[in-house]
Amino acid sequence: MKGRDTPRSVEFRAFLDEPIGSALTKVFQEYWTAYKRWMRNAGEAEAATPQAQLEEHLPELVPVFEQLVAALGGDDPNDVAQFLALYNPPRVVRGCSQIVLDSADGPVLLRSYDHHPAFIDALILKSRWVNPAVIAMADCLWGALDGINQHGLTVSLAFGGRNKIGPGFAAPLIARYLLETCATVEEAKAVLRRVPVYMPYTFLLVDAGGNFVTAYTGPDQETQFVERRSSTNHQAAMDWPKYQLFTQSAERLELLEAMPDRNESIAGYLQDFLSPPLWRTDYMQASGTVYVAEYRPLERSLCLHWPGRQEHFSLSDFTPRSFQVMLDNQTKVGLA
Repeated sequence: MKGRDTPRSVEFRAFLDEPIGSALTKVFQEYWTAYKRWMRNAGEAEAATPQAQLEEHLPELVPVFEQLVAALGGDDPNDVAQFLALYNPPRVVRGCSQIVLDSADGPVLLRSYDHHPAFIDALILKSRWVNPAVIAMADCLWGALDGINQHGLTVSLAFGGRNKIGPGFAAPLIARYLLETCATVEEAKAVLRRVPVYMPYTFLLVDAGGNFVTAYTGPDQETQFVERRSSTNHQAAMDWPKYQLFTQSAERLELLEAMPDRNESIAGYLQDFLSPPLWRTDYMQASGTVYVAEYRPLERSLCLHWPGRQEHFSLSDFTPRSFQVMLDNQTKVGLA
């Protein structure tokens, strides 16, 4: 999250954050000005402190939270704590496509992440905070857009496509909590039943046993679990037609749902993710694909893909590094 312009490239950085905050302190100052500006758009804070909300709903994260506030707080400990708690944060709308597929080497989760390239952390973070080792695509420094833990549990999220807001946590912090505390899909489902989310989000989960589930969450509904392999940016219905038409949500979902019937290799499915309509290029309106992720639960691995390029990471072989990715064809299609 580095600025308001639309860059033609993104620098991705892979960090090992052990002990807690050791890597994040190196990048925090770069991000903090932009995140403080973003947090001004949040609603009024509730009477309960951010830490009280964490203690009630995500207690295992409290020691990590406290250490991060101590490491990053500096002259703004209260503001940093409010930001890291991610409770009732500013509204964020983004696009994603995600699917679980079977392969000879076990289950595979593929997902694309669409957003404005200036408003992503672009951090691949390996950590061991609560207990299991985790690799995650970071959001808001310690949240997760998607990730995998040493048990093989893999989590990915997509905006749920309904224009609703209510008391709760940002979805990336919930994804982080799942990765830090759960080993299986069944354990993750129990968390998603009880933890409040501030906007509608769809979580896709798969574990090393090949169990998978799609969870429809929202501030105005109980979490619904469906045995669907794929999702985009609507849930049971097209509740926000203007947004869903702009993001091609129905078109993308139709393509995803047809994939398993083709019985192709994962490489073949990846070509779809690197081509329209799954690969999108309206970066100026925060609707361009910034990366495609391939997770393999049995290997505990992540491979990031772009047209003509890939970068591989695993829990057993994680090399901190940085690399530049070009984002071409920045077309402006306009809202329908």
